[in-house]
Amino acid sequence: MSDYPPLPSLSITEALDDIPDIAFVYRDDGLLVAMNSACERLTGVPRAAAVGNFNLRHNELILGPALVAGYRAAFAGAAQVVPATEVRIGEQQAIETPFSRDSFWLETTLFPLARRPDGSAYYVMGLQRDVTELQQARAEIDAARRQIDVQQATIDSLEAAHREIESQRATIEALSTPVIEVWDGILTLPLLGHYNHERATRMTEQVLEAVTRTRARHVILDLTGVAVFDASTGDHLLQLVAAVNLLGATGVLVGIQAHVARLLVGLGVGLQNVRVYQDLRQALKACLQERPAA
Repeated sequence: MSDYPPLPSLSITEALDDIPDIAFVYRDDGLLVAMNSACERLTGVPRAAAVGNFNLRHNELILGPALVAGYRAAFAGAAQVVPATEVRIGEQQAIETPFSRDSFWLETTLFPLARRPDGSAYYVMGLQRDVTELQQARAEIDAARRQIDVQQATIDSLEAAHREIESQRATIEALSTPVIEVWDGILTLPLLGHYNHERATRMTEQVLEAVTRTRARHVILDLTGVAVFDASTGDHLLQLVAAVNLLGATGVLVGIQAHVARLLVGLGVGLQNVRVYQDLRQALKACLQERPAA
């Protein structure tokens, strides 16, 4: 045992320099009394400029509340682990040597040294790990997550709006092609808007289903509200009339406007085999006259 020097004779500075992380010692009046070479490398300040000059109690604002509370608890005798805290060291005034950066994010562990009889400490040793880059990466990840959340919320809103539009479109289409049984055996279909292939197919299905279900003998197609009438519309219309006739009913057209008539003639769409009336009243009167006697 004689080869070992007494423990108290070890230099605190030598001990700190063997620690790879930032290490330092503060006196209970707040004065920095020792720091290691890792602390010098991080801050860019030699220990001769910092030790004996920097004081915790004079610089509490740059340390942040969590770290200040940690130091106070450590001097009171309780070891502390303080999560990552931003230290704005560049705002201190006691050390004239410029620091390598204005601020650092540091994880800190504090140990009481040389306790008094009441358990409080004359000194506190601190170990710190520089997590500035890690904190910046976390901030970037959080920002990316928030951006993703915003984008997802936008996508969800667009999808909800699309579903609402589709629902409204389906409702409008249903309302725009109502098959109405105006009398026993007589159906009427007011045609509104523009008809494409999809809508014409759906309309044909609705009409044929209504004819079969009601055993209708007449189907009156009212063209008064058709917004656009072209060759495709005329072809769809004639196919619908033909399909109605195949089920044993009679297709009747009413409400053909002058421009529609001219267009049909110009397109060569023949109406020789289709019954046409000027308006719904005339068509209904004719259909009623053709009903079999009760």
